[in-house]
Amino acid sequence: MAAWPALYVASAVVYLAQLSGVWRLLPAPVAVGLVGMAFFAAIGTYLLDRVKLRDAWLDPADAMAQPKRYAFLTKHTRACRVLMIASLAAAAALGAWLTPWLAAVPLLSASGVVLYAGKPKGKAARPKDVLIIKNAYVAAGIVGFAALLLAGAQGHGSIGAISHEVFRSAFIFGMVTLGLRVAADAVLCDLDDQRADATFGTETLPTRFGRDSAWKIAFFARLGTAAVLVAVPLGPLPSRLAWAACTIVSSVWLRAAAPESIRDWVDSRFAIEAIAATVLAMLA
Repeated sequence: MAAWPALYVASAVVYLAQLSGVWRLLPAPVAVGLVGMAFFAAIGTYLLDRVKLRDAWLDPADAMAQPKRYAFLTKHTRACRVLMIASLAAAAALGAWLTPWLAAVPLLSASGVVLYAGKPKGKAARPKDVLIIKNAYVAAGIVGFAALLLAGAQGHGSIGAISHEVFRSAFIFGMVTLGLRVAADAVLCDLDDQRADATFGTETLPTRFGRDSAWKIAFFARLGTAAVLVAVPLGPLPSRLAWAACTIVSSVWLRAAAPESIRDWVDSRFAIEAIAATVLAMLA
């Protein structure tokens, strides 16, 4: 269950590295270490979001949105929390190997999850419950996480790269486009939770405008992102064109398929795009 969202976050790191041009400067072991750190940190934060820090803080909205998954997790909360700690520790160890201060990033990401929805909704709204803020929070978290990892990798073959004007502009451009695609994907993930969100007072685009309108917003946001990648001359052209092509193809395919349960498809799609874009850019 945690593998798909973990692959999504790892793919976000690959995306930002390739769009900024930093990817080609990284030695292979460092690139693998970055992807591995992202993967383990995402497993830990995903499990934290699902099983919380205490059983009393489990979210009843999750039980309605994904009853089978919730039932499994509530039977294995202790094992999930052990795996959560082990995954965050593995991510911290990889971070320390890359750059000492990166060891703190998994703890920072876990803190962000607690702030996002560490407890069920009370009288005060959580970031998770506020329209637009919910999607922007997720996008900012993943973009910030990817940016921190790549900034920490500068000492391994890309010294000063992000601070260089050309790389800096491409890096910022990559962050903006990554944020747009993650926000659009977050809208799609909200489709699975529409009934539960409406019941428990979490306001999302699907609960406000309906499933079909939310689909259209996410679909055209991704196509718009692809167009921007082609039009704006920042970052390596082969990577921009490869990611634009993969984004268009995968967006059209998923919209045509329109699976009733979409979250896992959204998460796995980014990993497929990352593999395909990497191969295409290498062949260009």
